[in-house]
Amino acid sequence: MKWFTEPSGKFVIKIPTEWQYANVAYNYEEVSPFSFELYNTPVGAFQISCYVPNQPAIESKKNQKANTNNLKFTEWRMDGDGFNVHLWGANVEDHIFLAKYIYDTNKANDPVILEELKKTYEALGTVQLLSEDKRKLAHDLDKHEKFMASLAASFDLKSKALENASLIEVSIITANQIDAYLRLCLVLKAQLTTDPDELYINYLYQDKNDTPKMERKIYQEAKDAGILDTEIFNELEVLYKKRNEMVHRYIISEFRSRDLIEIAYNYEVTCEKVRLILRKLETEQFKKGIGTYKDSQTLHVMPSAETLKLLHAQVNDKHLLKVFERNIKNT
Repeated sequence: MKWFTEPSGKFVIKIPTEWQYANVAYNYEEVSPFSFELYNTPVGAFQISCYVPNQPAIESKKNQKANTNNLKFTEWRMDGDGFNVHLWGANVEDHIFLAKYIYDTNKANDPVILEELKKTYEALGTVQLLSEDKRKLAHDLDKHEKFMASLAASFDLKSKALENASLIEVSIITANQIDAYLRLCLVLKAQLTTDPDELYINYLYQDKNDTPKMERKIYQEAKDAGILDTEIFNELEVLYKKRNEMVHRYIISEFRSRDLIEIAYNYEVTCEKVRLILRKLETEQFKKGIGTYKDSQTLHVMPSAETLKLLHAQVNDKHLLKVFERNIKNT
């Protein structure tokens, strides 16, 4: 299963890995109800909402506490117009959870539907309303996870660009990856030297209203923090200028297409140098047992099948394109 975090961090729920977050997939607003369905062959939809009601709406169950799972839900049905609708509700402090699973009435006895309903009960057992003091951490963990999924997804784009010999695209994606590695380096370094429990999410996520941290600023911060030496810093500066010429002055300058090969190659060489710096910081955290890797049992090992399934689901959620979609099997 995988965690879903309400956008503000108000509540969390574990949903099956093979369920897609439909609000984003179908370009709906990320507001209640939050909807989920199977990636590959949707047969029904699960929806959940959490809000402060005008009056207690689920009176048959006593009020329950935040930060606890295995909540007691009242269950009822509201079938009609060709659809079966299972509903659940629970009071939690001053909030109410309302959830539903909806599917075609003709599929009422379909084994797939029965299995999906079983998963729904399992998911409801993980729901937690989070107290105010826990919401920032939940929000930050969610953004950290999405950052890592986005980094993974970038390799699909890079592979396709290499396959198509699209060297401009290769260089731009590799520059993105270098930027991502350095942001992670800055987070790990700050955890090692300042606050091991802070996620420093300002490096990993930028909202549309946030002041952006541009990549050259990241280069400079990494150099100032002792992450980059002068040689690699200068390499990045040169590549940055060459990439700008490639992107903005290809037509209006003496820039040649054959120059793309050298730029793409040099980007990849420098990217590997930066990746190895990141690996060194990861290993240092692992050995000291602090920061992002303080709870790690192993490092640099092959992931399990379930971990890969989760990663594939997260990458699918980043792409939302059939050409890159992995089959997330309903198992």
